[in-house]
Amino acid sequence: MTTSRKGRQAAQESLSRWRAQTAAQKRTARHAVVVDRVVSSMAMEKEPVSAKWTLKATAKRKV
Repeated sequence: MTTSRKGRQAAQESLSRWRAQTAAQKRTARHAVVVDRVVSSMAMEKEPVSAKWTLKATAKRKV
């Protein structure tokens, strides 16, 4: 099996797992990355967010 075929197969399996999830599971997965993306984006702009904000936002996403 070639590398591109393995990559394609892995992508298809990942997509199949995603499609098998319920709407609630997909929503939870999407929301789980928001805080991390905001923190990364703000750091790139040299405007880091406080640790307090990060902890508070992370705690909210676990609810």
